[in-house]
Order: sequence, then C-alpha cells, then structure tokens
Amino acid sequence: MIEHEEETNNAGQDWARERLRNFLDDHPSLPIYRFASIAGVSRITVASFLSGKEVMMITLTKIAKAMGISLEKLKQPISKQEYIELRQEDKQWQK
Repeated sequence: MIEHEEETNNAGQDWARERLRNFLDDHPSLPIYRFASIAGVSRITVASFLSGKEVMMITLTKIAKAMGISLEKLKQPISKQEYIELRQEDKQWQK
C-alpha cells in the first residue's frame, strides 16, 4: 500500500512539474528566481524540482499558491478544456 501511495505521489509531482513548466513558459517575464521568491522557496528548489527531484508537499503547496491554483489542480494533468483556454490566451498575447 505504501508503494502505491508513493507511485501516486510521483505521478502527481510529474504533473505538477509539467504545469509549472507551462506556467513559466506562458509568463516569459517571470524567471525562475522571481517565481521562487513569490512562492517563498529557493530558486535552487524550483530548479531542482523542474529537473526531476521530488519535493515536500509544503513546497508544492507554495508553488500552487504562487500559480493561483489549488494543490489538487497542480497535481493533475491539464484537461483538454484547460489546454484550449491556454492556447486562446497565447493567441491573444501574440496579437
């Protein structure tokens, strides 16, 4: 049972990592060190997380809060509807 929880946690962190990458890509004026400052974590922690290192739940909570989403949403894959909305926002910014 513990192994199952660990696998679920790893998958959640993988999705969180992807959401954070997308968020940073969508906000090019927000470099990692600035995002880390807003989130209240070190830039090394954010960089390590983005390169695959697991982080504590409190760190994920801070990242979610800085992104303006819930922890649960952070750990879930991006839905088709969210993807469509993100693409529409991108098109509006490019105009």
